[in-house]
Amino acid sequence: MDVLLGKVLAIAFLVEILTNTIKAALPSLNRNYIPFIAGFLGICVAWMTNIGIMDSLEISVRHKIIDHFVTGMVISRGSNIVHDLAKTLSLSS
Repeated sequence: MDVLLGKVLAIAFLVEILTNTIKAALPSLNRNYIPFIAGFLGICVAWMTNIGIMDSLEISVRHKIIDHFVTGMVISRGSNIVHDLAKTLSLSS
């Protein structure tokens, strides 16, 4: 579990960097689109790396893409929320 959360945290940093790069490259981009861009990037990276939070927590889902979607949404919220999630899960163990 700790390994998975470390991976998710690393990917969250990557998505933050990519999102900030897009913001810097496209200064005229409407800021309302940034959460959607981060969400899209998070889901894509979770799917491409085959990382799933629900699977590691032994929560069964019918379709693996749902796990990637949930993981991507957590990733897209940024490294701070992933760190808080890791801390909360380690305290409950």
